[in-house]
Amino acid sequence: MGTRSQSYRNFLVKAFVFVISVGVPVASFWAVNEYRGVHYGGWKVLDKYNSPNFALDVGFFLPFWYTMFSLFGIASFVLWYTNGLLHNLAAFVIATIKLLLVLVWFPLLFYWEDIMATFIGMCVVWVANGVTMIFYAGMFHPSGMLLIPEQIWVSYLCVWMYFLWNDTSNSDLPT
Repeated sequence: MGTRSQSYRNFLVKAFVFVISVGVPVASFWAVNEYRGVHYGGWKVLDKYNSPNFALDVGFFLPFWYTMFSLFGIASFVLWYTNGLLHNLAAFVIATIKLLLVLVWFPLLFYWEDIMATFIGMCVVWVANGVTMIFYAGMFHPSGMLLIPEQIWVSYLCVWMYFLWNDTSNSDLPT
């Protein structure tokens, strides 16, 4: 009975890691591409806005998100594997909330095209990622450290969205 339960838990761990590290970025970028006409050289939604000088080419976003979600998946797997789900339930609940918040900014930017709401959403994601990182590091230090690159990436996105919003709020473009 214990072996069957253990194999079931191992399956759940692998499914959780797969969904985080592969499924979420693939589904997000597929949805954006399918419904809002993203092309590799730039996002059509953002073509009407003046990006700041430090803005990266949109071609970098997909590899960065893959990397960040992969690191998050690995951190979750390591934390789950070392301590088990029940011991780290609070960390996994916070991580799930963080994932849901990450998914919110896609429709804010690409469906409603609301730069200010996207900026606020990215700031909320930054806070949620920081809380997740603290919880993960408190349970198993290396797991928390794997989330540092994502915090840096989300920091960049917050600054980028702020400058984009600041530029649009000072122009005649709708925000």
